[in-house]
Amino acid sequence: MAFLSMFHVSSFFLAVGKVADSQQLVSPREHNSQEILPLIDAFLEAFLTFGTLLAVTSLARAAKGCLAADRVQVKKTELKAKHAPPAALQKHSKARERPAIPTFPSSLKRKTWCDQMVQVIRDGRAASLPTILDEARLCALSDGLSLRSRELEEMEIEHLASCLRGCASHQAFREAIWAYEHMEGRIGKGNRAIWSVLLYCTVQISDFDRCKLFFERLCALGAPSGKDFVNIVNFLAHKRDATGLLQLLSDATTLGCRVSTFDWNRALAVCTRNNALDLAEILAGSEACSVFAAEMDVVGFNTMMKAYSTAGSTSSCLAVLEKMRAARLSPSNTTFGILLDCCVKAKEYDLAAYVFGQIQHCGLKPNVVHYTTLMKGFADAHRLPEATALLEEMRSSPSLRPDFMTFSTIIKAYADHGSTERALEILKEMIASGIPPDGFIFHSVLGGCSVRRMKGDEVVDVLHELISLGLKPSNATLGCLIRALVGTRSFDMAMNLILTASEELGVQPQARIYVQLAKSCADLNYAKKALEVYQAMARAALDGKVQVHESINLRLHRYCSSCGRGEEASFLFNTVSNLQRGAPPALKHHAVQ
Repeated sequence: MAFLSMFHVSSFFLAVGKVADSQQLVSPREHNSQEILPLIDAFLEAFLTFGTLLAVTSLARAAKGCLAADRVQVKKTELKAKHAPPAALQKHSKARERPAIPTFPSSLKRKTWCDQMVQVIRDGRAASLPTILDEARLCALSDGLSLRSRELEEMEIEHLASCLRGCASHQAFREAIWAYEHMEGRIGKGNRAIWSVLLYCTVQISDFDRCKLFFERLCALGAPSGKDFVNIVNFLAHKRDATGLLQLLSDATTLGCRVSTFDWNRALAVCTRNNALDLAEILAGSEACSVFAAEMDVVGFNTMMKAYSTAGSTSSCLAVLEKMRAARLSPSNTTFGILLDCCVKAKEYDLAAYVFGQIQHCGLKPNVVHYTTLMKGFADAHRLPEATALLEEMRSSPSLRPDFMTFSTIIKAYADHGSTERALEILKEMIASGIPPDGFIFHSVLGGCSVRRMKGDEVVDVLHELISLGLKPSNATLGCLIRALVGTRSFDMAMNLILTASEELGVQPQARIYVQLAKSCADLNYAKKALEVYQAMARAALDGKVQVHESINLRLHRYCSSCGRGEEASFLFNTVSNLQRGAPPALKHHAVQ
């Protein structure tokens, strides 16, 4: 018995020496008696109380605890050194202080860690998530968790899921992918929340290469949700993968996936937005019925009709309307609005008028959008009396009031037809209704002066009337005026307009205005007028009133040379070129013969 006791004591001191040596392998610090004595006390207490076997077991556990604690401490030191800024940046740390990464005590619970990670995302520091996830792991190890324990893996899965949800809600999609890549080897099979959020993030940043992988891992843990279904349909629509969509519907049925009508409509919208009409037809067909929880509603039919309208297929839109009625669904105002727009774009104006009549037949009241759409169709077809009749019908209705688009449509229709007087009347009515016109409407009326030839004085009268109604003249205004005046061969009036625009209209003509008038003169073989315009632009450039680019100088030289005035044009060209190079001006009063 004494021999056994001496053997056990000798074995104990040999084990203590090995523990000290193994600690020195991890940490080179010295071990004093205060570090070894607790091990001796633990061994003796276990030896006297429970016997030899338990004493040796207690010693092994104590040695393992010391070794793990030192390893955790060294790992923390290495991690801090790895993420420390370079020495060159530390000198300027006060001038450019970066947000500090928080450090937390090891006693924090999982929920506290998750809350702190979400706060980091809210602060705009989602890129630091990998470091914080490592901090949480090290603190868990220092609290006694084993490196290969299931509890540690579950904790890291929970932390990563919180990070991904926070990144998704704050649209930090790439940072979410970075956090996953950092934790990929530590989460095992993960959970449904991780793969669902990763699928959503990859779709949002169009990183479609990993969508299929994330969806497969999600399905391995159970049936996908409606949102997951929409995200994977988005991926398939981007790839134009009709075969993949059919396989998805088959797999979803096998897994027991049930998609709500709301998510069904979202999936249809995703397909139409990606111009994947064939995939939208599959979703709307009989192959998908087993996946969706209810029948297609009005919104779904409208989505399909909008897709066909974008494709310009009026017959397909009418077929969708018939399917809607067969399903005992009443078309909405939106349904007829889509159908009207499709007919107008296809220039089927009589069919558009028929659809407009069907609105009231279905017990609905046409709204302003319906009236304006049909009015635009009649205007495009030059059926102005019918368009005007629609405007009068709106005026007489107590529940309808013409809006900006209504007035803009009918005013442009009359101006494009050359009925400037009628366009002015409707413009005044628009202003009296409290709807202010914009520059586009003013210039549409002014552009009507060039459709039907008017005298130069009449064009100027229209301009002054528009100014009195609120037009703010600009270079666009000058362009419309020159087009109208050139149409009546009023070159002198157009030239005078350019020369006096700064004083009378408060607009300094740009170089393109000179180019427009010179080209019109050259096209009509008015060589002298074209050269006068070139000379006026050169003088304006010398006075610093207009900037002339080299390309514009070349164009004016070409216009005047084509009319047989090459010598004078070359002189003006050299004058403007010298001005661009900073040479002294050579133009005085060049006579135009």
